[in-house]
Amino acid sequence: MEHYDDKTRRVLKEVKEYYGIIPKTYFAVADAGLLPRLWALAGETFKSGAADHEDKRICASIVAHTLGIQELLVAHLMILKRYGWNRQQFDELLEENYPSRMSEKQILLAKLAKTLAVNPANVDRDTLRILQEQGTTKEEIAEIIGLHGFVRYMATFVSVYEMA
Repeated sequence: MEHYDDKTRRVLKEVKEYYGIIPKTYFAVADAGLLPRLWALAGETFKSGAADHEDKRICASIVAHTLGIQELLVAHLMILKRYGWNRQQFDELLEENYPSRMSEKQILLAKLAKTLAVNPANVDRDTLRILQEQGTTKEEIAEIIGLHGFVRYMATFVSVYEMA
């Protein structure tokens, strides 16, 4: 990490504190010289608090799985374990056989994340409508959309730098 500038090293330290590890995807972005800017942009997604942290990790896992980013799956499983998840529940989530620990809202958010990952221009309007009817705020949905964008952006670096 010594060959990175101070800003990048600070971000990598924050990433490690956040995930418990530094996923290789972040090194790819750091090597491209974009990590501090990307992390600043993503900061609102991860830190604004409009959406529940566990819900965001569920959605990020679904997007990473759909896009085939194994490295981010490992990182998000580690975070979900802090919330009491185990590997079997995580696998069930990824298989869309939602574990009983998930609330109806979490299941709907996972379904929304899946449709965003498959085709962001063809979001599942029924799922979105139900979420809104159940009181999910525009700000919560915006965080899930921002999270999707961040994970998709990272997927591009994984693909270009062949890290999957």
